[in-house]
Amino acid sequence: MAVLELVNSQPDWLGALTVALTRPPGVPERRAGDDPWKGTGRAERPRRISDDLAWLRQAYDEPAGHGLKGLDDTAAVAAWEADHDAQERLARLRDRQVLDAAGFLLHEEERVVA
Repeated sequence: MAVLELVNSQPDWLGALTVALTRPPGVPERRAGDDPWKGTGRAERPRRISDDLAWLRQAYDEPAGHGLKGLDDTAAVAAWEADHDAQERLARLRDRQVLDAAGFLLHEEERVVA
C-alpha cells in the first residue's frame, strides 16, 4: 500500500510543471527526429511525465475516480491511499521529483526480500 500526502496547504502546480518540463541532468533529448506516429500501423503515443502530472491534477480534484481513497484521522493536510495503478504513476512522478515540487510525499511500504 502507498499513501500520497499533501504537505503544503495547497499543491504548487506551476512548480511541478516546471520540474516536469525540465530534462533531468545528463539525459539527452530522446525524441529529436523521432516520429512515433509515422510508420506501419497506429503507434501508441509514448508516455511522458507531463501525462502523469496531468493525471495527478485530475486525481487531486476527483480522487475516487483515479485510484485514490481519502484518509481521515491524519495529521497531514490531506492524504490518500493509492491503488496499484495510481502507485505506479505516483512513483514515476516521485522519481522525477515532480511530486516534491508540487508539495506531495509518497510513502510506500518497504519490501523485505528473504
